[in-house]
Amino acid sequence: MTRTRTAPPRIPDGRAPTDAEFAAIRGNDAAADGRFLYAVTTTKVFCRPSCVSRVPKRENVRLFAAAEAAEAAGFRPCKRCRPQTYVAGGVPAPDARLERARSLIDRRLADGDSTPTLAELARTAHMGASHLQRRFAAAYGLSPRAYAEAKRVKTLKQELRRGSGVSDAIYGAGFGAASRVYEKAGRWLGMTPADYRRGGEGLTLTVAIRRSPMGLTLVAESPRGIAALLFGDREKPLLDELRGEFPAAAIDRDDTAGDAAFTALDAALQGRPLPRGLRLDLRGTPFQIRVWTALQTIPPGETRTYQDIARSLGMPTAARAVGSACGSNILGVLVPCHRALRSDGGLGGYRWGLARKEKLLDGEAAVTENAAE
Repeated sequence: MTRTRTAPPRIPDGRAPTDAEFAAIRGNDAAADGRFLYAVTTTKVFCRPSCVSRVPKRENVRLFAAAEAAEAAGFRPCKRCRPQTYVAGGVPAPDARLERARSLIDRRLADGDSTPTLAELARTAHMGASHLQRRFAAAYGLSPRAYAEAKRVKTLKQELRRGSGVSDAIYGAGFGAASRVYEKAGRWLGMTPADYRRGGEGLTLTVAIRRSPMGLTLVAESPRGIAALLFGDREKPLLDELRGEFPAAAIDRDDTAGDAAFTALDAALQGRPLPRGLRLDLRGTPFQIRVWTALQTIPPGETRTYQDIARSLGMPTAARAVGSACGSNILGVLVPCHRALRSDGGLGGYRWGLARKEKLLDGEAAVTENAAE
């Protein structure tokens, strides 16, 4: 779902940035707009991540979820990027007709009623049903039905975290059949509803940290496959990044493990096909999965813009949401988000730093040129 239409995840106001967040600030990454605002303690000014003002020192940066929180903490808005007037996602507000349809879905779900039919939504929006379907998907990154499903999944997660019984949480979220939730639990929750309710206690990740051409590299494997491939300079930030993605999973540290992932990484860096049967444990929203799958079809040595990828998904206005999905990818190189660029050809952002992204692209271009000679 595009972040332009839903509130960004709440972050603890005033905290320091992670490696990925500071990389977004340093790279003026517009794809990070809508996730957070950053304030600089020395200047007392707060900005959007995409602001082209001088990059501050990391130790002076604090993050906020909204302009109001930054102002309440004593910071003033930047006159260049005007974060106080910013529309989440960096684009104008959506079509009012589409907003009426979305609001109807939200109200029905909040009241515990059934999801409105496409015909009902079309009448509310004063649009044809097929036209509404296309426009809604282009604006929000999901069809009306998938949007409603994502909202129900969010409610399900909240209820399970609060300690509600599994059955109560499933039906309280508006799912009519528990069997359907269990069928899709692996994709939606990354585990069974019962394990999710216990905070993911049932998930064990085998973690290896070794040196690679990408620097210090962390591989995390679940029973379903490679769940994370992260890059950094020190072990602690790498482990913190992993725990941020899997906060309650048990971590079994074994630096001799992860051979499949490191072999695949070496193959990718040398321009060779990934090993047959390589299993990736992709966990994300339906839209993120679609973006990550599309990234895997980009040949080495080639790039696509966020706009190109959005068009390939049939969502030409969802370029910013594509950038957000790229920023959420935790399987570096194997899901090649480094091949996604801004429309002007700029590097955009990269979770593990623009220097690594540039090195990857230069290396792939060189391998491709050598193979063509």
